[in-house]
Amino acid sequence: MSTQPRPGQNARLIVPRLVQPNEEFAVRLLIQHPMETGFRRDDSGKPIPANVIETINMEFEGETLFKGHVLNALTANPSITVMMSSKKSGSLRANWRDQDGNTGSISAEVKVVGA
Repeated sequence: MSTQPRPGQNARLIVPRLVQPNEEFAVRLLIQHPMETGFRRDDSGKPIPANVIETINMEFEGETLFKGHVLNALTANPSITVMMSSKKSGSLRANWRDQDGNTGSISAEVKVVGA
């Protein structure tokens, strides 16, 4: 039994601690995933099967902020930055799925001054 988590299970969703109403700010999603292209080989020379994150979605209070479909491996442990603004505090949620069917999700609270 492997002690390694399934690909894509570890992630960070980074948002500022506090933002002003309607202030534009960056939301950064970091996903720990090997993003295997299928071209590499292991130490014994056997091909490592392709497995890349296929879909990434971000929502703020149920409204789509970002929706992406990845066609090729970007890089191991991909990072996506999205700019947003809001008048009110709320919940930001990101989820993704890879070619092997592994899924992951993470959420963070956006806090707006006075809201």
